[in-house]
Order: sequence, then structure tokens, then C-alpha cells
Amino acid sequence: MKHFRTISAMLSACILTASCIAPQAIPAKALPSEAWIYGDVNDDNHVDVSDAVLLARYFMEDRTAKVSDLGLLNADVDLDEELTGDDLNMILEYIARIRKELGVRESETVQTYRATNLMADISDKEAVKKDADEAFISSQMQLTVDLFKGAAKDEQTKDNMLVSPLSVSQALAMTANGAVGTTKEQMEKLLGGQIDLETLNAYYRSYTDKLTVNDDVLHIANSLWIRDDKSRIDVPESFLQTTNDYYHAGAFKAPFDDTTVEDVNNWVNVHTHKMIPQLVDIIEDSWIMMLVNALAFEAEWAKPYYNWDVDEDTFHAYDGNMKVEMMYGSEYSYLEDENATGFLKYYKDTNFAFAAILPNESISVNEYIDSMTGESLQKMLTNVQHTKVKTEMPKFKYEYKINMNEMLKALGVKDAFVPGTADFTKLNTVEEALTHIGLVLHKTFIQVDERGTKAGAATLVAMAQGAALEPEPKYVTLDRPFIYAIIDRETNLPVFIGTVQHPTEA
Repeated sequence: MKHFRTISAMLSACILTASCIAPQAIPAKALPSEAWIYGDVNDDNHVDVSDAVLLARYFMEDRTAKVSDLGLLNADVDLDEELTGDDLNMILEYIARIRKELGVRESETVQTYRATNLMADISDKEAVKKDADEAFISSQMQLTVDLFKGAAKDEQTKDNMLVSPLSVSQALAMTANGAVGTTKEQMEKLLGGQIDLETLNAYYRSYTDKLTVNDDVLHIANSLWIRDDKSRIDVPESFLQTTNDYYHAGAFKAPFDDTTVEDVNNWVNVHTHKMIPQLVDIIEDSWIMMLVNALAFEAEWAKPYYNWDVDEDTFHAYDGNMKVEMMYGSEYSYLEDENATGFLKYYKDTNFAFAAILPNESISVNEYIDSMTGESLQKMLTNVQHTKVKTEMPKFKYEYKINMNEMLKALGVKDAFVPGTADFTKLNTVEEALTHIGLVLHKTFIQVDERGTKAGAATLVAMAQGAALEPEPKYVTLDRPFIYAIIDRETNLPVFIGTVQHPTEA
């Protein structure tokens, strides 16, 4: 497998309450024009002992050991973006015929947890599935815009922003399956508009199955973590069955102490491919369940940027001009509406694309977001003009975090947050626990460079136990704040959607 994988990871969570070689960085700008050979440290198109010897001398800081930028890229045989003794060991194993291939991600180790697996006695039942149609796509596009606009308006959002509608919807949908009455109706309306929860379950199961047809490209996992205290929470088997059948959720009974913090974070780390190493710092005394969704997206550009495609240029950020590394290219999918232009850049061997949207100079990013609707975003992403586009895009990298409680209340999910008013009796039969949502936390990460996209997200929903011809080419120059999304090309639904107000060097 001769390719470099770029990674993005996403995480959502619902919490219910009642060796001696120092790692060395790899050069970012080096990128060959042809497929390279992992393990070929000396660039002779073969992997043999001389490569291992050269890498060992390089680690020992032998000044006569000359390794090119391409050789350093070839040396990163475990695809972790740094050179360590692990890379040298793998090359030696390959030479000794112990290892069959280099340049592939190591299989994740089987994780063991100190929590008790509650799904051991839950057998899979054939779930009803419903393929994505106009009604589902429209509802999810509106949910995307609702979450995006809500985050843009939130006082916590002062700079770059990134949300994952897929992550948030998976976490909230699992939670909604434990709700009844008005609590359920409000969550249904946010998640699906006029679509009832049972139908949404069928849509989500079919949609995520198709998105993850290649698990190496997009990986989704869900889990439930339940406090080991039946006086505070007793989860009906029907809830476990539903989350298993429609969301493939694992379920664990745990003491909700420091060992559970470690277990949850280990689970998150594995299923986000180490993109989100930690979700929770502590478990509050009032928490009685955590529902967690993790997502990892890995792809490379179909047309990567090479070192000669990158040069320093100026980005006109909101707080002044700044120097950035700008990537120059040509695409053939042009986007345009009355207030913005943009383009699609495709990922290799996947059904995903990166969509960039640049508001006109007279309109700020926040003004454009404020004017967005689900219908307008869908139209923008659907009406693609197949014409040449000269593009300029900065490398960027940032993290983002937001508490979504107030946003979700403003979007109509009100009862779920109020002890005594929230009704989650299909999730917890201990009525006196007054189970309700205590926290919805969303954390994300994005990095875009020559090779592709590396992004991660974490969403935490905490529920609490309460006392109550060839034409002239188009030009899209992303040298001022812009909007972007990673979309599923079949439905045009964003998996991630964000803004770049102030790029940092990737």
C-alpha cells in the first residue's frame, strides 16, 4: 500500500447522570511526484539492510548519514507522522520477512476494560433500514445549518469553528431513544424535523452503513457507559437492544471512578485512531450514564499538492494580515451563489470531498452563515459547475471546543435539560433519579496541508440525575476568512463543517 493516509477523527458522547530513540518530525513540504516506497530510506527503489543502516545512523546523528526529504517520508513506515525506533524495527522485520508490508496502519490492539460488558447477552436483531431520500437529506442539511449557525452565534466562538453534525446527531439520537413525551418530541424535531425517531433510527442505520462501507476511510463507533448503582439507574433491555441494532453501540457497567475515566478515554483514543486521546477529566457525582460516539475519517487528496505548489503568501485575517503557507492548484468543480464562490476538492478512492466556500468581499463569514438555510446550503453543494478553477488555499490547523447546552435549548430542546421535566424513563426506570441532560460538550480538531485533511471531533452529552470549451478559468483565492466542509458526495451532507477566520501553520 504505497500511500499516505490523512486522518480525521470525531467523537460524540452522551453522559447520563441521576525505547531510547527520540521521536523526530517529518518534513511537511516534501512530497514526491510519484508513488513512493515505504522503507526505502536511501531512495534506491529497494528496501534492504542498507536502508535500516542509514536510518540507524540518522538516529545516531551521524553527520555523514545523508537522508533526503523523500527518504524521511519513506522512513515513516507506521504512518504516525514522526520517526521513532518503531519505524526502524518494522523495516528490520520486513527485511527478515517477518512483516509482509510497510506503510500500513498498525491494527489497533484489542482493548480490555475494567467495566462489565452489558451487551454480551444482547443478540443482534435485523434492524429496519431506510435509504437516504429527499426528506432525510433535507432534514439533516437543516440540522447541519442549525448547529453551524448556533455555534457561530455562541459567545464562546471568537475565532475558527468546526462542528460535526454526524457526531452530534449520533450522540443525541441514541439519547433520544431513551426519551418519551414532550422530551422526545423536541429532540425529534431538532434531529429530523417532521421525521419520527423510529424512522430516523432506520435512516441513520442505513446512512452510516453506507458511509462506513470502507472502514479504513470512515470508522464510526458508539458506546454506553452506565454507573454500577441500580438504586440510581436501571437501564431497560429494550434500550440496549435499540442502541445495539441501530447504532452498533457497546454497553459497559462501570464504577464511575478514576478507572472508568481511564477506560472511557482509552476507548475514545482507540476509536478516533489516537486523534482524541482524552474526552473526560473527571466523572461528576451526578452522572449516571455516558453515551459516546467516536468517528475517524482517513483520506488523501486525489490531487495532492507538491512542494512546488506551496509558497508563502498573505492571508487577510479578521485581526490583520498574516503570512501563511498557501497551496496553489486547479480543480474542476466550481461552486457559486449570489453571495459566495467556492470549489470542491476530492479525496482519493473515496466518496468524500472538501468543499470551500468564500463569501464575497462585501460579506463577512458570520453574515454569510447568518443567511444560510438548509435549502441554500444543499443548493450550493449540489449545483456544481464543471469548469476549471484556479485555487489558492492556506494550510491551517486549529482546535475548537463549545458547550452546546444553551445552543440546543435555543434550538428547541428545552425539557431534556430540566430535572423533573425531562422524561427519560425509556433509558432509566428509576423515576426518582430525575434523569436529564446535564452537559453537551463538542470538541474538534482540523489540519489541512499538502497531503490531505486530518480532523477530529468530540461531542459529550452529559445527562444528570437532578434534584428536580475551455472557458476562462474561475478563480477562488482563500486569502480571507472562509467556510469549508467535508461532505459525502452521494448526499452532499457534511460530516464536518467549519470556518477559517485565522489560520495557523499546519
